[in-house]
Amino acid sequence: MKPQVIYDVRLWPADSPKTPLEAMLTYSAADPHAVHLMFLQGRTVTSEYVFGRDLLAEGVRAPAGEGDVLVAPHEELDDLYLAITLTPASGYPFLLYVVRELVVDFLNEVYRQVPHGRERVDVEGAIATILGEVTS
Repeated sequence: MKPQVIYDVRLWPADSPKTPLEAMLTYSAADPHAVHLMFLQGRTVTSEYVFGRDLLAEGVRAPAGEGDVLVAPHEELDDLYLAITLTPASGYPFLLYVVRELVVDFLNEVYRQVPHGRERVDVEGAIATILGEVTS
């Protein structure tokens, strides 16, 4: 089994900061370039965003990303919070805040599992999975 990193996180919508959202940040060495941000309602995943772990790491220091996921230090409280802007496939972008230290801890564990430059992707396994999905 490939190593995994799972962190429970709380995100605060910019337009409703008194109503935090429960989510999980996850990482698997089986997909070494990606992190998953999954929003939860109880134990049910209600939506999921998949984006590059390097994008998240870059966003800790400076604005990063384009398109569906943008990550940047908070405009005023950059040592305490990160701003994450998500754009769903159908809808408008929404801005969330997350505790910076928690994301840094998550990234430290992720890069401890698979250091930068040591990512290995099982291409044959990925092709087999895709072909299995297509033929089923």
